[in-house]
Amino acid sequence: MSPTTLDHDSTQLSLQGFEGRVAVVTGAGGGIGRRITETFLALGARVAAADLTPPDIPGALSVKVDVTSPASVAAGASRVEDELGACAILVTSAGIFTPRPFAEIDDAVWQATLDVNVSGTFNCVRRVLPGMCERGYGRIVTISSSAGIDGGAWACAHYATSKGAVNTFTKAISREHCARGVTANVVAPRNVRTAMIAGLEDDLAAKVPVGRLGEADDVAAVVAFLSSAHASYITGEIVVVNGGWW
Repeated sequence: MSPTTLDHDSTQLSLQGFEGRVAVVTGAGGGIGRRITETFLALGARVAAADLTPPDIPGALSVKVDVTSPASVAAGASRVEDELGACAILVTSAGIFTPRPFAEIDDAVWQATLDVNVSGTFNCVRRVLPGMCERGYGRIVTISSSAGIDGGAWACAHYATSKGAVNTFTKAISREHCARGVTANVVAPRNVRTAMIAGLEDDLAAKVPVGRLGEADDVAAVVAFLSSAHASYITGEIVVVNGGWW
């Protein structure tokens, strides 16, 4: 079977570009980050699962990282390099969302959202991107949200702003570094079954055109393709995973 052929018996797609390569996934303790980590492991990557509370994922190196701290990011990256090797694939899945109507967004909530979602993404990319360029190969996938494109729903001006910044940041680094073998793309989910939409599942599922909520697998599959060798001509894109929401 060719590397891009779907095996209808196992319903698994084999992707090239993972075997032996080192992947780092931040926010790996969350539903989407964990599934991305598991998918990369299944594809043959050597994976570091990074989070504030290091997740226990069989086969992955668990690394404690506070993405808001450049020192913590640097220490975590150095440990990955020592134990696994240089990072070839980075997925920034660490993120927070505290629903607040605009009038109730205080300084602390605003700053915390920007610190994790925007500065956290910047800190991680800044640490690994130079090495990717030196080696002439890299895949960066930032996890955003379609709220960063359309402003989102009620009570998320701070969150939508942070994700809009991630979208633009990713496009900017793509333009600067794509000629050096590094691609950078955004995956922007919406209405995916995670803790962020707890209690709203039934209401949201009824409104999604495909008739169901997204699952972590839906996001992980797109991330895996963009992180693979097959996606070398795709960079600076925002891939929306929202079941036809818009």
